[in-house]
Amino acid sequence: MNFQMSFGEISEDEIPKILEQWQIQFKNLYLKKHAKHIFTHIEWKMVVYEVEVENKNNIWIWVTEKQMKKEYPLPTAFKKLVSTEK
Repeated sequence: MNFQMSFGEISEDEIPKILEQWQIQFKNLYLKKHAKHIFTHIEWKMVVYEVEVENKNNIWIWVTEKQMKKEYPLPTAFKKLVSTEK
């Protein structure tokens, strides 16, 4: 699970190219959810994609969703992203 952020709007068609730049080959790409977070009067509109990968690059630390929730402190905005609640 990874929270790579990009500012501005990115179309679903651009994601494979971004994954290639990150040295990640993927099997499937899913639109997971739209989320909103307001922080100091600034509204973040977030679109979350879930990517099923074929390989794990050596750039990041790879963890399961369970590990992410239990072992890593997350900002509130990101907690909303891993939550199964709407």
